[in-house]
Formats: sequence, structure tokens, C-alpha cells
Amino acid sequence: MMMQAKSYQYYNNTLCIPASLLYDDWGLLSYKSYLMKCYRGQLIRVREGKGKGNEALLSYHDLPQEYKMACKKNLGDYKEVALLNQLEPYIIPDVKAIDFFATHRYPDGRKLDDKIKIERATNCCILNAVKTLLTDPKQSTKAFGPKKSKIWDNISDAVNKLNEGKDEKKWFYNLPTSPSRLRSRYNRYLKEGYSSFVHAGEGNVNTIKIKGEIADYILAVYSLPNKFSVPELLDMYRMEMDNNGWPSLSEGAIKMFLDKPENVRIWTLSRDGKDIYDKKFKHTVSKDKTRWFPNVYWAIDGTKLDLTYYDPESSTKMSAYKRIDVVFDVHSEKIIGWSLSETESHVDHFTAIKMAVQTAGYRPYLLTYDQQSGHKSAKMQELYSRVIADDGGTHYPHRAYGHGNPADKLHGMLQTEVTTKLWNSDGQGIRTKKDSSHRNMEYLQQIKDSLPTKDAAIKQWEAIVRTWNEGKHSTLLVERNKLYQEEMPVSEEIQMEDIMKYIWIEEKKRPVTYRAHGLELTIDKKDYLFEVYDDEGNIDIEFRRKNVGAKFIVRYDPGSLDTFIQLLQTNQAGEKFLVAYAEPKRKFDPVPATMRDGEKVIWQKDFDVRDKEYERDLKAVAALQRRTGITPERMAADQELHIKMHGRVKKSISMDVDRKKSLLTEI
Repeated sequence: MMMQAKSYQYYNNTLCIPASLLYDDWGLLSYKSYLMKCYRGQLIRVREGKGKGNEALLSYHDLPQEYKMACKKNLGDYKEVALLNQLEPYIIPDVKAIDFFATHRYPDGRKLDDKIKIERATNCCILNAVKTLLTDPKQSTKAFGPKKSKIWDNISDAVNKLNEGKDEKKWFYNLPTSPSRLRSRYNRYLKEGYSSFVHAGEGNVNTIKIKGEIADYILAVYSLPNKFSVPELLDMYRMEMDNNGWPSLSEGAIKMFLDKPENVRIWTLSRDGKDIYDKKFKHTVSKDKTRWFPNVYWAIDGTKLDLTYYDPESSTKMSAYKRIDVVFDVHSEKIIGWSLSETESHVDHFTAIKMAVQTAGYRPYLLTYDQQSGHKSAKMQELYSRVIADDGGTHYPHRAYGHGNPADKLHGMLQTEVTTKLWNSDGQGIRTKKDSSHRNMEYLQQIKDSLPTKDAAIKQWEAIVRTWNEGKHSTLLVERNKLYQEEMPVSEEIQMEDIMKYIWIEEKKRPVTYRAHGLELTIDKKDYLFEVYDDEGNIDIEFRRKNVGAKFIVRYDPGSLDTFIQLLQTNQAGEKFLVAYAEPKRKFDPVPATMRDGEKVIWQKDFDVRDKEYERDLKAVAALQRRTGITPERMAADQELHIKMHGRVKKSISMDVDRKKSLLTEI
């Protein structure tokens, strides 16, 4: 009895021997040496042996060769010894599974081969055994170990070793050998039952019964967004079956019906939504690109860049340029315009388009973009309409998730081929599938003190553009710069005056008031202050006299806000006309000791404006009073007379000054 206890055995589906065989029974080493070898990893202890009735167990396959030879000599070859797999006692026949596969038919009426019947029924029996153990925590721990993270490794081990150590193959089954695939197969079995082992191409003899109102019922229920499984659908069908006189159906028959392509289209759309439906069934139109040439097609799109740079003001000491807005010439794949920023707005789109127009010197015949609100704003729509060719030019946004925007593909290639190769790039984002596209934050943390400055990161992006444009086209294998220089069969030039006319954006939200301190403008969440100066660079006092408090339509170039903006008004016919150009308001250092040379002179001129305007307007008030005779003194005299006469001053005797009536009226 003792000898039988001390033999090969499985623990957590690992072939083991009792540790005491080595130091007690066979005397191959001392207990102290045994402990030391365990500590050094020369012996792998699968079970510690702590607690009553628990004996320490060693992994057989990890034993040194001399100990394996001792095992074979004293216990026999483990392959010839009947060992009990922890899963095997729970594998019992499943009559329903046997019946299901026995009655299953191919579309032509043939039965399944006996081998396939046995394999599939045995698969179900084995998975039933796994389910039994997993629903009993005590037995599951005993069979597969206490670590949940390792449980499917141990289950897979047990399934794969069901025939190990047996003279003849006992179990005929066909289940995945890897833990992850076995787990997926198990979960599918729980959801779909026996029919999970029915392939889509197989039929069932009673599929011929699924037609008319039966077909409509099954398809309608399965199409619900609740996503009922086939077994659940069968249960619901059986509840309706007797009331409607419908025939009995099997899971396999229902699954075969649902797997018909014409039915998959219906339930996919209703059950999974349009995005999934489009991936499976959306028809696409092929593009003929052979007739394209430079500047026939521009595409603009923004994406993440994430060139990390050193930022002493950040809590992590790191920041990144998060967005690039790029205009591609689609034919050559060349970048002809771009904007680099930490946000994405219409200003970025404008800047990128402006550079593209200046680079090309020609209008595109097609300009496309995505559904981002900045592209669809009134400002950008007006600009796009002005930029495209007059003869046949068009622009439009691609549908969301439509996969038609060529800029998406080009951005991906740009990041993969160039951007992510830079040492301070933090990858393409967490949603990318490739590990090589993910950022290594540990590395970036280690080198953050060596990261480039913000200005250096801008230079890196400029180098990225040069590298890309000098690289070879993805399919034509010709340098992109050379492709862009190819002859254009048709073209429409843009003259410099046209460019200057198009680069102005009009602020359409509301007219802006010119106040005493100047004109305030907020663009892309940044505040600006402008003032009108005359031709000699002095504050235009005459403009201020006529326009402080007036409202203006503002036009500006987002890339030249440090130069000037246009102030416009409309006439009675609704036509806009230019009133003045406003420049960024001058600022001065209030500390005389730190003023630059000549700064105090200019400051004094600007400071004197307040006194000049006051004196000018004071003289204008005095002149007005002289012309009209209406003065504070005259008003006081009239009021005194009114009081003296007890309010009975007749209109006929009121004074007329310079043909103007007195401020007093008859009471």
C-alpha cells in the first residue's frame, strides 16, 4: 500500500514523484541537500508538502538525469504506468451530444462519418467535464491549482495529456492545443452548445423546414440587438412551436439557416450595426489613378505627431506636439503644405492650405478632407471654394469611417517610415495593433533631460517632411519630388495677387468694436490687441476720432497676425469696403532703466496722445458752444429765470439764441 502511494502521480496536471523517495526511500541525498537543491532550483517542487496529509512533490521532467534513472529503476517507466489525469474522472457520456451528431446531416442528406461523430461528441464530453470542475471551486483548485492566472494553462495541459501513458489511445477528440484557443472554444461551446461544432458549410436535413413564417421568426429574433445565442433562440422557438404548429428543429438546422449569406446580411445589419455590416458587405468602387498628375488632387488631414520635447514647466518635464495638419499632393504623395500645433482648428487648416498654394502655384481640381468641424466651418468652406480650379474644380468631405480619404493611408506610411524612427517619438498611439507602433514610456522617462527643446522639435518635423518628399513613392518607386515635377496636362495657375486675396479669413461671428485701448480679437483661444497707426508709424489720431466705439468686420491671415489685420465696414448697399489696417499694439517697458535705445521717445509720443485728444476735443466743445450759444452758463441763467417766475415763463418771451430755442420749455 505504501509502495503504491509513493509512485508517479499528477498534480496540477504535472507529472510528479514524492520528494521523500530521494532522501528517505532511496537514500540518494540527505534532507539538507534536498532543501539546498530546491533552493538553488536544481529540484522543482510542485507542492510544498505543508499541512496534514500533504506530501512534497517534485516535477519529474525537471529532475536531473540520475534521479530519472532511479525512478525508472524503482517505479518503472512512467509511460507504462497507468496514471490518473485529474480531468479524466469527470468525463462522462453525453447522450444528447451523441444523438445530436448522430442525426446531423449534410445538405445532400449524408450522415457524418463515424470518426467525426465520435470526435465531436467526445469534444462536448470533455468540455462538459471542464465546466463541472470550474463550477466547483474546491474541485477546480484540486485539479487545476489555486492560481487563476494559470488555470487555463493547466486545463490545456490536462486536455492534451488525456492519452498520455496509455498503451492504446482511449480518447478520440479534436480540441485546440493552446490555452487561449481552448478557452475561446470553451466559451463558444457555452454560448452555442453542440452547434458550435457544426461548420458553416454543413447542413441539416430539417433545414428544409425553415421557410415562410418560421424563417421570418428565427431571422427576426436573431437580428435583435440583444444578441441571443442559437441555444437561446431554439428555446424561444420551442415556446412558440406548439402554439403555431411548427415542426421541431435542431441547433444545427437553425445555425445552418442563419449562416446562409443572404441571411447573414440581414441579421448583421440589425444585430451588429452599420460599421460591422460595412466591413463585411459594403460595396466599393475602384479608382483609376492612371490619369492623375501633379496638383490634380489635394488631400488635407490632421493626425497626431507626438514628437516629445523637454518642457521645464510641465510636471513630467515632457510635452509633445500633438497635431500635424498636412496637405498631400495625392498623385506624387508629396507634402506641399503643413501646420504644426498642439491643437487642431480652422487656423491650422488655413495655414496648411496657404503653404500648399504658395508651394504649388496651381489650383487643385479636387480637394478632400474629413468631417472635422474646422473643415466644414464657413471660413474654410469659403477658402476651399476659392482655391480649387474655376473650371471643374470641386471639394468635399469624406464620410466618417468611409476609408476613402487617401490622407489616412499616407499619414500611416509617414509615421511608420519616418516619424516613429526618431528617438524622441512616442509612437503612433495605444490603438495601433503593432507593438512596434507603441511608445516606450520607460525609455522616454529615462532620457527626458536629454530631449530636444520645443524649437528643436519643430526642426525635426521639417526634417521629416524633407525625408518623406525625397523618399520613393509607395508603388511607383520614384522619388516623390520628381513625380511632383511631372508635366500637367491641364492646369490653372494662381498668381501672387490671387494668393494674397485668398489668404485672408473673415471673422464672421460678430463685428468687433474698436475701443479706446484698441481692437481686441481672439483667434484659436489666443487674445490679440491691435491699433491703427498712420504712414509714419504714429498712432492715427484722426482714425481714433472717427472710429473709437465703431464696429468693424475683421479680416486676418492666421500666419501673419504679427503684422496687420484689415478693418472693414459695409455701405448701404451691403458692400464691404476697407477702412484701415490695424497692427499689433505696441508695448513698452515701464522701467526707464531697462528701456531700449529710442524706446522712451516712442513711448512719450504714444503717451501724449491722451492729452492731444483731450485738448482737441475740449476745443471742439468750446467751438460748438460758440456756434450755438448753448453753454452751461446760459442753461444756468434760464433755470434761474424759470425758478424766479415760478414756472410761468411764457413761450413768447423765452429767449431765442442764434435762432435756437432755449433749453427751457413752457410749463
